[in-house]
Amino acid sequence: MHFADYKTILSPQGGMNIYRGCTHGCIYCDSRSKCYQMDHDFEDVEVKRDAPRILEEQLQRRRRPCMIATGSMSDPYNHHEEELKYTR
Repeated sequence: MHFADYKTILSPQGGMNIYRGCTHGCIYCDSRSKCYQMDHDFEDVEVKRDAPRILEEQLQRRRRPCMIATGSMSDPYNHHEEELKYTR
């Protein structure tokens, strides 16, 4: 696990991925695709530093309510979540 700095958490389409990568090792996982341009091993989970604060700021600036989809690039409740509590 390693941390990375991001300016945004929420995509324009309403997608939210606090983590990039996953430790489950599913060989069929689409998130392993090179098109997502991960510069680290997929099993080395990248955590977006200060994700709850950044998300809160983004939501306050939004003009309309939106549906948020989470976990398309990783398991949002992976074992790191037990310590970090970002998804909760």
